[in-house]
Amino acid sequence: MPSLDDFIVDENKVWFTEGYWPEGVPKQLKDVNDVKITTMWEGYLHTADYYGTWDNDICVFVYKSYIERVKLRTLFEYGKRFGTFLSDNLGIKQGDVVAIDVPNSINFVVAYMGCQYIGAIAQGINMTYKSMELLHSLKMTDAKVFVMMDMLYITGPKDVLPQTSVKNVIATNFAEFLTADQGTIEGLGIPSAKDAIPDETEDYKVHWMGDIIKNTEPKEIKVDIDPWTTPAVYLMTGGTTGLPKVAMLSHANLVANIYMVKEWVKLSPGMITIGSIPFFHSFGMTCVMNGALNLGMQMVLFPKPPTDDLLCETINKLEAPQGIIYIGVEMLFKRLTDFAQSMGVDHFKKKYDFWQKLTYANSGAGPLHDYVRIPFEEIFCPIRVGYGLTETSPIHSVAPFWGPTKTGKLGLPMPGADWAIFDSENFEAGPICDGTKERGGFGVENTGEICIAGPHVMMGYLGVQEEQEDNLKMWNGQRWLLTGDIGFMDEQGWVEIRDRKKSLIKVSGHSVFPKEVEDLLGNHEAIDEVAVASLPDENTGEKVKAWITLKKGYKVGKNIEVEDIKQWALNNMAKWKTPRLIEVVRKMPVSMTGKVQRRELQEKDIDKLKEGKPIKG
Repeated sequence: MPSLDDFIVDENKVWFTEGYWPEGVPKQLKDVNDVKITTMWEGYLHTADYYGTWDNDICVFVYKSYIERVKLRTLFEYGKRFGTFLSDNLGIKQGDVVAIDVPNSINFVVAYMGCQYIGAIAQGINMTYKSMELLHSLKMTDAKVFVMMDMLYITGPKDVLPQTSVKNVIATNFAEFLTADQGTIEGLGIPSAKDAIPDETEDYKVHWMGDIIKNTEPKEIKVDIDPWTTPAVYLMTGGTTGLPKVAMLSHANLVANIYMVKEWVKLSPGMITIGSIPFFHSFGMTCVMNGALNLGMQMVLFPKPPTDDLLCETINKLEAPQGIIYIGVEMLFKRLTDFAQSMGVDHFKKKYDFWQKLTYANSGAGPLHDYVRIPFEEIFCPIRVGYGLTETSPIHSVAPFWGPTKTGKLGLPMPGADWAIFDSENFEAGPICDGTKERGGFGVENTGEICIAGPHVMMGYLGVQEEQEDNLKMWNGQRWLLTGDIGFMDEQGWVEIRDRKKSLIKVSGHSVFPKEVEDLLGNHEAIDEVAVASLPDENTGEKVKAWITLKKGYKVGKNIEVEDIKQWALNNMAKWKTPRLIEVVRKMPVSMTGKVQRRELQEKDIDKLKEGKPIKG
């Protein structure tokens, strides 16, 4: 069986030796205080006993202005009841897959904990999936049980489930876990589709989570799990090209990642973590839900990203003596900053105390531009960008929150995590730069593929052997994940990402990195948001197009022209990087995690070109 002693990072790496490693943070994961690699459920028990958090309000669910608090002891009881029902009533055993298609809520946490209790594999489902995406994901994992929010039934599951292995559906509604009087609950106007869902079809039976929790007597169920080799979670990933794959994350992957982050951000029991990012996404699942359950923190859950006034009003009602960490994406932090500025910062600070309670902010699932970071920090607190992938559970690096730091780079790897730059076309040749002075290879001229090693790297992809062999390789006795991200390392060990290997634009032989062009365009006074991608071109092979939104007060034809922006770009970047086309859009298409969908914009234009239709810009 592996142990943390198998994941020792060379302490001669420059991120340890060149003055940027935060004082007091262990270099090795095995040296982190109280680290214990267990199953997820054993980890929850260990934390509750070690920190004495059994009677803490561990989960705070917010619906409109209503707040429901749940103690950790109660969550354990609910989880054991749910797991017992899965095992005894539905015959679900260790290794079976339970798909969870539910927003962030008490309901999601209970289903997730129930799976961990009996050793079932929890599969997070993206609630925005269309029918074919849902069908693909359920078939890939061979899920036996489908847990769903009742309102989603007719939007996909009704037609898809008969084509899958699902024999039992567990429907749920937010109201099932609210303890207020009936009049208060009715006044919230929580939508319900209970009347539209049959009790049984010829393909599956339907059960209700509220009835399960009310009527099931919990049993002591023991499972024999090797945390290193047993998957705890299946998450969809790699959707940038074709249909997604399934990343298999072990119990050890997930527990290790929590402790990798713990000392870096000084996480402690009682600290509040805000859950706006959906739990089907690894960022929200690990940094909010697992962080709370494994470290005794308090998770504040919103079923969807709240309006900024609701967020701030909620924080006003919460005691936060240990501070708050806000886990989000760039769009959420920009929106919060815009909200404060629109009110007037002084007035905002008098009305809301969020700015006083917020200790750290961590941005992930995409870049953090200075035009967002700087005004946010002026009002609130330090914000640092985290880097990782679903395949790394997901956090690999974060810039230090205290001590010397740099902006515009990915940060430093967490304790026990390693990275290196390899030739993107020839991994077997060894690293261009491994982070040691002996090998060298620092600087932009040594750009290559960012590769990652550590206990947080996934077990592999489910049933996709070819992709697995392409993305997981052995070198120097370690298993390395090839991230597909292109970047370079500086002489202090900070990595700067240039772009995704597959989104690289080639203009007359020149390499253009969309992120770099986005960063440059983001400095224009009129541009609010920007996305850059390639379009085919007969003369140059590809050309650069930018889609932009304008800041409030700017309007094309009134006080700004697209040609002016093009000229500004030409004056501020190389000609081959300059967007040949710039289109002003009302708003950017974003995923549920707030990541701008470049590919969606790009594909619409490519479809038009194929049809012989003109494109804008």
